[in-house]
Amino acid sequence: MGIYTAAVISPKGNSGMTLLSSHNDDSTVSFPDIGFDFFYNGTNCRTAISISGNSWVGFTGAAEQLKINRRDAGADNIYYAKETVNGRPTFRIRWEGHQSYSSWGILDLVWELILFDDSAMVLVIDKIPNTGTNSFANPVLGTTALTLENSKSYAFIPGQEQGKAYTVKEGSYIQTDIKYLIADGSDIKHWDSVSESYVKVSELPLTAEKFQTYGDDVCRKERTGLVYSSPVLKIWSPSEELPAPKIIQTIVPKPVIVRMLEDISFSEAYIQDITNVVLTVDSTGSGIIAFIVSTDSGVSWKVWDGSSWILVDITNMQDVKSKGMSAAVLQGISEAQWTSLGLSDKRIRFAWYMEVSSSTDILKLKELRINYSLL
Repeated sequence: MGIYTAAVISPKGNSGMTLLSSHNDDSTVSFPDIGFDFFYNGTNCRTAISISGNSWVGFTGAAEQLKINRRDAGADNIYYAKETVNGRPTFRIRWEGHQSYSSWGILDLVWELILFDDSAMVLVIDKIPNTGTNSFANPVLGTTALTLENSKSYAFIPGQEQGKAYTVKEGSYIQTDIKYLIADGSDIKHWDSVSESYVKVSELPLTAEKFQTYGDDVCRKERTGLVYSSPVLKIWSPSEELPAPKIIQTIVPKPVIVRMLEDISFSEAYIQDITNVVLTVDSTGSGIIAFIVSTDSGVSWKVWDGSSWILVDITNMQDVKSKGMSAAVLQGISEAQWTSLGLSDKRIRFAWYMEVSSSTDILKLKELRINYSLL
């Protein structure tokens, strides 16, 4: 994959391009083999890309999948060119025409589309009257409405393999040879797929030769094999156009046991027993929450196992996770079962184990309410 850049690029023009179609009113025409595999929604579109005089592109054939001011327009000229950028093949399309089929020679709708061999695209708008439909059939995500302006460019970057789940942003896309290494103190490390860890390959200082010899093609999220608390990610490319990269790291928190610091006291004379516990939990995904209780201010902890109260070791996180009560179990404990816990001191406190396995998981305990029976 390449790098997104917020920099807007300008159209290159039609010089040196091959004319595919002229005076095209409503016709759909197909491009020849673009010279490399280009995937859209899992389909290799290398020989299937079409374009219309009504200002739309079909990646898988005569389907309106990218619309640029789509209406009953007219293309004075449609061009294409096989080009090489930063040592990688690209395919550039140029559409020159007008918003109305009857306005031949008035070029008020002009745009270019650049296709990359990793399924990314850049749409470059020269002129657009915005009197038609601007949209993109975005695989997995559905139709994406586009806001397009004169003299702007827009990067279409796939979020999944084989041209799916595109992010569309104003700017451009630079595809080049990018290499990654980690400076772990004075050691230079790269990812070793055999040991599945970072291993030392050299020492500082870094050189282009070291990047070319040892550099990883993919920026790894793992930290296995790194010793220093603040390792430094090093990035290299031969391209002078490469912008300063922005790395966003999404972290999944470690499992945790949350303890109440004080007891809940229900020593009032008119309170007899606990009748039940009611929870409000916000949970989306595969998060785990498990509860334990204490009646001696946190000295010992217990859980209801379905027939009796058993001890659990709060210092052993795995013990709490495996024995802890689910929200359903805790809320299902009856008044008689609460009484059997031994609540003569009329005090109780709770602790709970929380774990999420994905950055998209949501797990929040919003409320824990105890209901009592009265004398």
